[in-house]
Amino acid sequence: MSETRPGTIPHSPPSHETRDADIRKLTWMGIALVGLVIFGFIVTEGAFRYLVGQRPIKPPTALFTRSQMPPPPLLQEHPGVELSTYLQEQNHLLDSYGWVDRKAGIVRIPVARAMDLLLQKGLPVRPPGQVTRAVSAPHELPRGDFGPAPEPVPGPRMQ
Repeated sequence: MSETRPGTIPHSPPSHETRDADIRKLTWMGIALVGLVIFGFIVTEGAFRYLVGQRPIKPPTALFTRSQMPPPPLLQEHPGVELSTYLQEQNHLLDSYGWVDRKAGIVRIPVARAMDLLLQKGLPVRPPGQVTRAVSAPHELPRGDFGPAPEPVPGPRMQ
């Protein structure tokens, strides 16, 4: 009586390849691949030498003359200097008085002075006992999908 291990089928075919790879075919395929790469290098070198000999290489010409400059925005020549100038102008606006709209009587004051005035006057406060319905009323948070409301799922039933 022949013994078999549990979970195996007697006389089952092996679970691996029984034939080896054909070394002769693999060798010829490798030689053909190397030959194809060398052939590609030779053709590329020949095309390069042919095309270089056709036309002499000269220095590139300018794309634009002084009379025909491209439309703005142009490249910045000194971005660091331009940034520091811009920041100085913005800080000057934040730290100085000036008119925003003279006809409407709107002025600009320095930020530090605006903070001092805010501390002196304070923020507007709601009188005691006054309730704003729109702010105090509970509201439902929006769902992300904006689809129809989900229907309730019936739970388990007692029998």
